[in-house]
Amino acid sequence: MNKTIEELIKKNETNFSNVDKQIAKYVLVNQEKVCAMSINNLADAAFVSTSSVLRFAQKLGFHGFSDFKYFLSWNENTKRVQENLNSKMIGNGVTQMIATLSEPTVATTVQYFKSARRIFILATGLNQQYQARDLQQRFLQLGISMVLLPSNSGSILNKQIAESVTSDDLLIIFSSSGENSVVKDFLKLPTLIQTPIISFTNSLDSWLSTHSNCVYSLSHLQNSSQLEPYFSGFFHLLIDFLAVRFKS
Repeated sequence: MNKTIEELIKKNETNFSNVDKQIAKYVLVNQEKVCAMSINNLADAAFVSTSSVLRFAQKLGFHGFSDFKYFLSWNENTKRVQENLNSKMIGNGVTQMIATLSEPTVATTVQYFKSARRIFILATGLNQQYQARDLQQRFLQLGISMVLLPSNSGSILNKQIAESVTSDDLLIIFSSSGENSVVKDFLKLPTLIQTPIISFTNSLDSWLSTHSNCVYSLSHLQNSSQLEPYFSGFFHLLIDFLAVRFKS
């Protein structure tokens, strides 16, 4: 189940410093306003430093402020549209997602899975990490091993992998915004040597989408802004679909 910002703060508040509590109090009272703030804006408004805001976001499980703000926007959007959503709209969204999948993209993805020398997965954000583990476990059952890389910035292992991959390997990236700095840093060298990249991201216009060989995005769906809170579940269904296609 997806957590709200209130639940995340409640879960982690035992580890909060006084400064963290100060930031949390401001965020909870001004959620809609924070969605439009930069890290500097929030730091000034909460009377703390930008580094304190970054540490606060990381204590909640986010890689950085951009992931935190994206989640907060998602949280606010969920509240606004929840009463207008119904099971028929969600069902139509799932049907449309499968119906609009590009057959060449699916076929290419399956071929990458079958032919890759090594497969590595990088996921940013809490929901994306759940999706990545789901993909890893589903394909392990089908005899395909995938290595799930650490999601933290500055990982030595990630740097070693980025420097060692070739065009015979495969990289799979899960990023909601597709603009995460961890992803951009990790892909600098692989994009230069044309290592194949498959991305699962919310936007077709993101940096990640434009640097991927195969893109799975849900932004094209009808009523996508209302369905966005359910995109995580949609991606899990998409992973199941790919596993079935791989097996067939």
